[in-house]
Amino acid sequence: MTSTRATIFFDVNETLSDLSPVGDAFETVGAARGLASSWFASILRDGFALTAVGSEARFLDIAATNARDALSSSALSLPIDDAVDAVIAAFSNVSLHSDVVPGIRSLHEAGHRLFTLSNGPASNAERMLTEAGVADAMAGFLSVEEHSSWKPARASYETALARTGTALDTTAVYLVAVHPWDIHGAAAAGLSTVWVNRSGANYPEHFTAPTMTVEQLDQLRPRLE
Repeated sequence: MTSTRATIFFDVNETLSDLSPVGDAFETVGAARGLASSWFASILRDGFALTAVGSEARFLDIAATNARDALSSSALSLPIDDAVDAVIAAFSNVSLHSDVVPGIRSLHEAGHRLFTLSNGPASNAERMLTEAGVADAMAGFLSVEEHSSWKPARASYETALARTGTALDTTAVYLVAVHPWDIHGAAAAGLSTVWVNRSGANYPEHFTAPTMTVEQLDQLRPRLE
């Protein structure tokens, strides 16, 4: 808890963005809608594996390669190249969850310093928040690309702190995410954490528990006061 201004980093994919249109895209090109979830999970899996051995991991490159693999066994209504392009376009043009705009605006009005922190391109977060009219509430849009290993590696959070001039010993710092692995990584790096549990899931016991849990972002401001 803090009554002073905090620095808050937001994960982007699924935490801020609603990925349901990606399922629509899989269905539209003739694949099963459920492939969208396993496809997204495969991007994280391969990105984690690459970064674990010190190799470069670029989100959209992995996404396109794995979309081709996911779609290859389906009876598609489009040529495979066009189907992959449709999935990537859908992913690159998703919008925010409905609770994000009021949540971001409320936190900004309370004086908190807000950043996005993604394993994917920073431009995607900036586009979504700009289109939603809340980009002005953000102090910056950060990606690990060309700066550090992927989250949840400790270096990803430490690099974000360094890039934003944030000191853990003088500032309350939070990572907000829907992914327990992200919560665990941020906690290991010394950040406080907020788990956004929109689905009513049980938090995995093998990960460090979040500092606090909310069901949607517009519930966060009063928890920080």
